[in-house]
Amino acid sequence: MQAKVKAACTSCHNTSRITDQHLNREQWSDQLDKMEGLGAVIPDADRNAFLNYLTKNFGPKKGAAQDAANPAAKKSGSAAD
Repeated sequence: MQAKVKAACTSCHNTSRITDQHLNREQWSDQLDKMEGLGAVIPDADRNAFLNYLTKNFGPKKGAAQDAANPAAKKSGSAAD
């Protein structure tokens, strides 16, 4: 699934847009809807697998674990987009 997510998402932006977000399943679903509206191709048959992969690997628990492991690397809160 990693290859499919990477192919669908990185045609427009780099992987850090995924890896830095740490969203819950509903938020990832909203992001997929948004990206599909902007032209991303996410096959209906793969949508649930995309959500499972994104939530497991880049969900809120992953973000909390990273923050706990590296407190000095917390974001400053500035928007760099």
